[in-house]
Amino acid sequence: MENLTLLFLILIFYTYFGYTILIILLGAIRNKSVSKKEIYPTVSLLIAAYNEEKGIKEKLLNSLLLDYPKEKLEIYVVSDGSTDKTDEIVNSFTEPNIHLLRVEGRVGKTQARNIAMKQIKSEITVFSDGTTEYDKNVIRKLVQNFNDKTVGMVTGHLKYADSNNTQMGMGQKLYWQYETLIKKSQTKLGTLTGSIGCITAFRTHLYSPLPSNVIEDFTEPLFFVKKGYRVVFEPEAICFEETTKKSKNEFNMRIRVIRGGITGLLYAKSVLNPFKYPIASFQLISHKVFRWLIPVFALLLLTCNLLSFSSINNFFGILLILQFLFYSLSFLSYLLERVGIHNKILAIPLYLFVLNLASLIALFKTFTSRLEATWEPER
Repeated sequence: MENLTLLFLILIFYTYFGYTILIILLGAIRNKSVSKKEIYPTVSLLIAAYNEEKGIKEKLLNSLLLDYPKEKLEIYVVSDGSTDKTDEIVNSFTEPNIHLLRVEGRVGKTQARNIAMKQIKSEITVFSDGTTEYDKNVIRKLVQNFNDKTVGMVTGHLKYADSNNTQMGMGQKLYWQYETLIKKSQTKLGTLTGSIGCITAFRTHLYSPLPSNVIEDFTEPLFFVKKGYRVVFEPEAICFEETTKKSKNEFNMRIRVIRGGITGLLYAKSVLNPFKYPIASFQLISHKVFRWLIPVFALLLLTCNLLSFSSINNFFGILLILQFLFYSLSFLSYLLERVGIHNKILAIPLYLFVLNLASLIALFKTFTSRLEATWEPER
């Protein structure tokens, strides 16, 4: 039992810390650069929207301020069966480069984008969401990477804003900074195996239509890797979104995202072949598969630790105390959130607990029920 306890502890440590350290070192050693140059291909900005009447006007105004030649930028809003005033607001814009693409019957973001892509003729397409605010030079910064012929997809730098200083928002911001560090190192190593759905640019002709119930910002990059192209991170292409405010919202959103990711990986499972895709498979197993399995490792760690416990004064006794301390702090943090008290330090265990509980539920649901293509936004 002690050996099993050590095994699960090592797996958790590797997933959160060992892989991060390893990818930073490997990226620094290989340091594969991108041949960037100021270029101006034709670009279509495709904004996915479902009942976005509260923010679609601001999103379009933000898009019109982008520093890119107007004659080379088309802005499309693909409305996935919106039932509010989203379509009306989009049609109120008179600019010739703003277009509404309405999809009837609500089919989900992935399928709506599949349908919209049939009408896109530009060299580069940029996927965005209706709530994402772009820095004015985003398009220029993204497309400069396509001067490199090996690059097929570029993802930008999402920064979260937490205007209410909530506990969940604090945790999400810290966790995302950690993820951004990994993306920078993965690019230096060769390629990413995922992108950010609200700021992803790609060569239009390489797009692969996906099943409606997968998460396209995870699955689509895998098909670019399969086609022999790099997926890279552009730190200067900056955009902003608000964090989730409550544990419940983050929990529900994470279940959906993780289920979509698992479903997508099963769909593109050939990328897990280490002989054909050594870098991509290494990243997927270490950064995704193990991350999804963390709650399983944690439960087995606690079980084995309890069974091997003999004294509070040895390593295994201290380890058991630390586990109970983590779960206690998570619960305390949740209780404080319920009464409107927020603490930055306590935000970390709460966010990790919510993330891993969502992973556990997502794993169960993935193999017991089919993931639906549509969902209600968690805001």
